[in-house]
Amino acid sequence: MPTMIDSLCDSIAVVNEQGLIISVNQAWRTFADNNGGSTELAAGIGIDYLASLRRAAASDSFACAALQGSEAVLAGRQTLFTLEYPFSTPDGEHWFELHVTPLQGAVQGMVVGHREITARKLDRAREQCSADLRHHERQLQAVLNSVSSMIGYWDRTLHNRFANHAYRDWFGVDPATIPGKHILEVIGEERYRLNLPYIEAVLNGVAQQFERAIPSPDGRSVRYALARYLPDIVDGEVQGFFVEVVDVTSIKSSERALQRAQEVGQLGSYIIELLSGRWLGSPMLDRIFGIGPEYEHTVEGWGRLLYPADRQTMLDYGRQVVAERMAFDRQYRIVRPSDGAVRWMHGRGQIESNRDGKPLRLVGTIQDITERKRSEAATQLLLDENTRLVRQLIAMQEHERAELARELHDELSQHLTAIRAFAAAIRRNGVSDRERIRTAAQAIEDCAGEIYAVSHRLMEGLHPNVLDAAGIVEAIAALLEAWGQQHPEISWRASLARDLVCDAPPLRVAIYRIVQECLNNVSRHAKAERLRVILSTRQSPAGEKLLLVIRDDGIGMEVDAPHAGFGLLGMRERVLSLGGSLQIRSPHGGGTRVRVLLPKS
Repeated sequence: MPTMIDSLCDSIAVVNEQGLIISVNQAWRTFADNNGGSTELAAGIGIDYLASLRRAAASDSFACAALQGSEAVLAGRQTLFTLEYPFSTPDGEHWFELHVTPLQGAVQGMVVGHREITARKLDRAREQCSADLRHHERQLQAVLNSVSSMIGYWDRTLHNRFANHAYRDWFGVDPATIPGKHILEVIGEERYRLNLPYIEAVLNGVAQQFERAIPSPDGRSVRYALARYLPDIVDGEVQGFFVEVVDVTSIKSSERALQRAQEVGQLGSYIIELLSGRWLGSPMLDRIFGIGPEYEHTVEGWGRLLYPADRQTMLDYGRQVVAERMAFDRQYRIVRPSDGAVRWMHGRGQIESNRDGKPLRLVGTIQDITERKRSEAATQLLLDENTRLVRQLIAMQEHERAELARELHDELSQHLTAIRAFAAAIRRNGVSDRERIRTAAQAIEDCAGEIYAVSHRLMEGLHPNVLDAAGIVEAIAALLEAWGQQHPEISWRASLARDLVCDAPPLRVAIYRIVQECLNNVSRHAKAERLRVILSTRQSPAGEKLLLVIRDDGIGMEVDAPHAGFGLLGMRERVLSLGGSLQIRSPHGGGTRVRVLLPKS
């Protein structure tokens, strides 16, 4: 047997059933000598092979697998065990294949062989790397062909090495035919001439980026492209350059839409480089500021735009924003150089810092809020006027309550006191003196009549009974008749539609109170000699409407004065609450004309 196994090139050891090596071949001994093995290992005989595997298995998974396989062969559970494993030698890592088979013959045991397979493993690895490389190339090709951007590579002689499928969409050229072609053949003479400065720069090792408008192959549309040329530098030499062309048509459209939105919203954007103090603004910002490209776009230039009374405060605020890394949010005024107009601005901004926290730039927006400021001022005037009118309303309510209390005290109290006195007199005199009883009863009846008259007058002032008892025409006629008797110095005439019917109580009350208020204004303020009242109906697309016109020839009034009376406001609120319209015209010295139009239903 020793002679036979010595002829084999594998490292062979024969192991008995106890796991002891009983024979090794020359290849085993040579391998042990060449790789620093001991004399005992080289001799092999007597070494407990399984024990060596057990010691190594504690920290080596390959040794653990070899132990389990060898024990299975020795136990007869397996007729062949193989395992590929790495082994470190003085000249580097090698790969071996372990194969274990049962020992044939009278002696029980196994044959253990180790065959070096490093070359085979390398061949396998190279084949796998080649397969992986081809797979990755196909994947990369698929990815590059799936993107809409043009991606290509041109060598230093400007001949193509690669072009993705997007070249077909952009230039109408089959990408399979592009490799080997000169760039002039692909993009055309005119575009080549425009791009040549960028091509020369990238071949000098400088990356380039620029925008270009590229017509579609059919000439029906134009795409806006962002092109990037990236140099391919190997060992300091430019070998060629990569090309990426991105369709930015939608971005350009968005930029135009943004510019339009800024124009509509009177909103401009800016970037201030804090180190240089220079700022770059959108075209709309220059228009808002009333400046041109020649204006000094610096922080100092911005300071000169500020309204003198705001200048120092705003400059101090700007320094505070940078020092404290806070947001810029402030309303301020400028004096526009283009026309000298004072305009209100609302500036917003955020500080951008580097990794160390040092402020680099301020980025934000500025909006012209002049019209809003004017509206706010007008609104404040209205609020102030409303506050004044509410106070006036409260005062009027208190006055009316005082008047009502006075009426009740002066008119009703004395009659009630008289009734009590006459009733007491009747009780004292008894029933025998009929003449006195009759006189007292008459006095009581007179007092009751006076009480009724006072009550009727008070109720008519609170809610005219004629509005419910008769129609609106009769109520207005009665109101005019009574007013005319009180003011005989004013000649009046009324044109009231006799067949006019107004069923809605709120509508009847509104018309009555408006006429009543106008009559009070005429008698108290107008100094008029003539008055005309018209009440009729008008047809409109929205349905039938009630028309009320009251006109006098007095001195007129300031309708738009901020402190116009509460009566006018009350008239306006009544009309608006019913969905109508109120017009008051009063030229100075030309009388006053009140026109009310109300929906009839």
